[in-house]
Amino acid sequence: MNLDRASAVTTSEPLAPPEWGMDVKREGNQFTAEVTRSAVVMCHVSVVRPDDDDEPAAVAALADKARRWIHEYLERAAGR
Repeated sequence: MNLDRASAVTTSEPLAPPEWGMDVKREGNQFTAEVTRSAVVMCHVSVVRPDDDDEPAAVAALADKARRWIHEYLERAAGR
């Protein structure tokens, strides 16, 4: 999943550069995203949803979380 376009529920999160993406895996009501940059794994983020049937909401929440992490990562890297 590309993170350079905001998901339907995202309105204020910063967008990620196009080389960033994520792949989502699900185990029960826990959803985990592997966040990649140019196909290299950079981090994992996860959410637990009590309404485990609402996968789109979980993916949107993960995308928001991933974008925030990417934004903070890029800010730290720029400040070196």
